[in-house]
Amino acid sequence: MDTQNYPQNFDEFRHRTEDYVRDEPTKAVGLAVLAGIVLTIFPVFSIITGILRLILTLARPALLILGGMKLYEEIDKRCCKNGE
Repeated sequence: MDTQNYPQNFDEFRHRTEDYVRDEPTKAVGLAVLAGIVLTIFPVFSIITGILRLILTLARPALLILGGMKLYEEIDKRCCKNGE
């Protein structure tokens, strides 16, 4: 990701948004109200909480499996060294 273009892109977006609000204030307010209604009705918090719970539930078995794989690799490496 190019971090040097980020401030320019953000400033350009902000200026375009300001121009749109000045040119068409009724539409801008309507879009803001619509976005507010959608965010109020849409259960964003519940979805994020569910995803985080799923990730945390799956993390423990995944870490156990990865630890077992590393342990197997280490045992295999030591057995091969001793056998040679």
